[in-house]
Amino acid sequence: MGWSKDSELKKLAKSKRIIDVAYALGMDLVKSGRNYTWKSHQGSFIISPEKNIFSWFSQGTDMRGKDSIALVQLIKGCSFKEALEFIAESKASVFKETAQAQKEFEYNLPEHSNFYFARQYLKEERGLSDDTIDFFLRQNVMALATNKNYQDGFTEPVIVFKNFDINGKMVGGARQGIFYNKRRHPEKGRMKRTLFRSDGTSGTWVDIGTKQQFKRSTPENPFKLIVFEAPIDMMSYYELHKEQLDNCRLVAMHGMNEAIISRNVLEALCLNEQEMNRVKGTESATSFLKKLDELQYSKNLEIVIATDNDSAGHQFFDSINLPHTKVVPHFAPLREGSLKADWNDQLKQVKASQKSVEPELAKAVSPEANRSKFPSIAELEM
Repeated sequence: MGWSKDSELKKLAKSKRIIDVAYALGMDLVKSGRNYTWKSHQGSFIISPEKNIFSWFSQGTDMRGKDSIALVQLIKGCSFKEALEFIAESKASVFKETAQAQKEFEYNLPEHSNFYFARQYLKEERGLSDDTIDFFLRQNVMALATNKNYQDGFTEPVIVFKNFDINGKMVGGARQGIFYNKRRHPEKGRMKRTLFRSDGTSGTWVDIGTKQQFKRSTPENPFKLIVFEAPIDMMSYYELHKEQLDNCRLVAMHGMNEAIISRNVLEALCLNEQEMNRVKGTESATSFLKKLDELQYSKNLEIVIATDNDSAGHQFFDSINLPHTKVVPHFAPLREGSLKADWNDQLKQVKASQKSVEPELAKAVSPEANRSKFPSIAELEM
């Protein structure tokens, strides 16, 4: 009789919508395209309402494609039976699987031919130089566009950071507002969202070097994949280190997601989709790096984690389990008394320091300053 009851409870629990169960658990979720991410582990912890599953990519393959029962056990640290009872008592509705095919990403934001307002924001608010802005514009990974809120018709200019696949097809991206509006965007003051139906495993990337060069990498001069949480941090890092950057790909993950690292390693090292499919074989692009590491074929590769210097960034670095692959952190230095730093913070700090030194340098090299250092003729004759 007990077995029958547990069986019914299990059937009931599996029928519930995982998104409702997550809210019942008090999880703080953030909408990301067609999925949701857990704010505490944004980017690596994904809930898919359409498939009624969750995956925690930073915790390995055992934590992928899990159901509502596993979610409750994970969050509450409870037994299987207790998880069943929690879901049964929750107000979660029944999941109804749709047979409708998932619509592909479609980019439809009207773009501006003039990048002026975006350039002013990136220079004045973010401290980026014209040279850096122009470099990323030439890579075609950003544009100024108009975003429309379809609930109330409100429009505002946004910078679109674009994600492309190996074929050069746009498969997603993110929007960054440029005008401050605390009423509409109470959390950060500016819009910051992924584009609707974005592919969650792509990321915004730029290559420094050619794919032919990447393929010729050696353990002494490895191909480097350098990953960031946000595109503006990626741009800031480029500006600070561009003289040293070569044979590498920079990737903004729009969060933190190990699957994005795997996919970009694969796509960076393959010339086209045909080669990519041949190289990965039956592996998915998002699990390719794990397989590469298991086979110990990653000696010519280095992964650089340049996420925010905070507890979440450190946890993400610690969670990457690639024992045969060189994975190194490169966090922006913390200022005294601060618990968080990112590469845009560092860029602005460096530029502020340079500005404070410039007046002293100008004074030191001025004719008046130089004259005062030498004795006059009258003084010499004394």
